[in-house]
Amino acid sequence: MRVHPAALLTPRDRAILERLAQHEPLTTSQLRLLFFTGERTCRARLKLLTDHGLLSRVFPARTSRGGTSEPLYFLSPQARGLIAAPARRPPGLSLPDLEHRRAVGRFFLTLVERSLRQGNEGLYSWLGERSSQAALGGSVRPDGYGRYLFPDGELTFYLELDRSTEPTKRVADKLAAYQRALANDPEPRLCNILLVVPGRRRLASLARVAPAGPPWTWATVDGNQYELLPDRSPERTLNKLPLRQRDPDRRAADCLGRRWQQPGPSTAEAA
Repeated sequence: MRVHPAALLTPRDRAILERLAQHEPLTTSQLRLLFFTGERTCRARLKLLTDHGLLSRVFPARTSRGGTSEPLYFLSPQARGLIAAPARRPPGLSLPDLEHRRAVGRFFLTLVERSLRQGNEGLYSWLGERSSQAALGGSVRPDGYGRYLFPDGELTFYLELDRSTEPTKRVADKLAAYQRALANDPEPRLCNILLVVPGRRRLASLARVAPAGPPWTWATVDGNQYELLPDRSPERTLNKLPLRQRDPDRRAADCLGRRWQQPGPSTAEAA
């Protein structure tokens, strides 16, 4: 008798499917960072989920150096039905927004990697574009939402990843839409939009059309130093942006990259 895939799922498996529903595609190494302590266990589990028809694995084209990139994992239609995830277009490397989605994923996962080198901090929340849009009442569609815990506060932000493919006016209109969407926030001075741009010339162009806050628009070209638009105040690091009070119930141990990597006898079983 064939076992239904749902009967094989561990809590970690379900978490993997739900994370992919928010942020697909993710690579093997990205899923390992989020959910596993060992590469061998990660690969074996992803193969099992793929073999049972819950994941679709796509290999990108060869690089200019002749090597192959890591496989990209998408949810299968069966998995979407299993966890009641919304439909998405079929996976394919020709999708115009694929590289954009991958760049968004790299931004958030860089925060996860950073946190693992620090104490008492981490990326506690990461919402995809659909969930972020719903949280704002549907009026604006961010590339993602994050809540990052620092020892002395919490940074909450919406991400806008710019690739210089849209006119500056369209970006300015979207930044203005955040002003309206967050107008009723009880603490508007703690609302942040992180605008990632590909170069300083593009940053200067967007600074000329960005609305004044709050909510604040912080632009960066490297993900480390942020300038406040439109006046381009002196650069700040993430921990120096406006922070909310740290909720003691939000623990660094529960942040992404740590939630599923606590040592104990059940770790291998949950893997």
